[in-house]
Amino acid sequence: MQELVASRKMGRERTIVSQLRDALLELIKQRDMQLGEKLPSEERLTEHFGVSRPALREALKVLEQDGIIRTEHGRGRFLMAGAALHIDRPITTFESVTEMVGGFGYETTTRLLSVKTLDADAEIAAGLHCAEGTPVLRIERVRSEGKRPILYSLDFIRVDTVGPGHASIDWEGSVVQTLRRRGMAPVASTANVSATSLPQEAQENGSLFDFGPVLLVTETCFTAEGVPVLFAKDYHHGKYFTFSFARR
Repeated sequence: MQELVASRKMGRERTIVSQLRDALLELIKQRDMQLGEKLPSEERLTEHFGVSRPALREALKVLEQDGIIRTEHGRGRFLMAGAALHIDRPITTFESVTEMVGGFGYETTTRLLSVKTLDADAEIAAGLHCAEGTPVLRIERVRSEGKRPILYSLDFIRVDTVGPGHASIDWEGSVVQTLRRRGMAPVASTANVSATSLPQEAQENGSLFDFGPVLLVTETCFTAEGVPVLFAKDYHHGKYFTFSFARR
């Protein structure tokens, strides 16, 4: 798949699995495949897209989790009713905050409020699947479009995950991309979404007193091997973000 290879060479942050998922959906659309129709074999799809079979299987697994396809062992993969439900930005698709913000069409700047080393409390320890008291980095940032703050973020990473030299990292950039460069790429997450208000500490530290109602996405991000590498609390300005999903 030339587009996928080009995207990787250009350093874009979307993972190969995310790109493959979208490419598979586009193929389904182009071929006007119908409910119950069988997808091409793994061999044909890997040849068509020019990717490895493990990467293709991960993308197909995502489509299965989204209710787009079903797998019948010994027979193949078939379209489900979910294929007819078009969700431009499904909340079930894993992507970094940088990818998500860009997908909404926002061109943002990032303001780094603080980077601290602290001992994991009960919430952080549960999020990172580690013992309370484990040393973690706490990265506090605000993303703005122009002069409008639209996203307040708290990211927590175990110090031993980042390794030595973490003080020299430019944390204004993508945290997910930083982890990818260190061989700890997040590819999936478990998340909760709730309506809330910005914490008082955030209002004071970031001068965000007029931020307004927020959608809080709290998630733990995992590598392909199932290692939890990032615990994040992202407060999305309720005026600028909506999340879509399909119910089946």
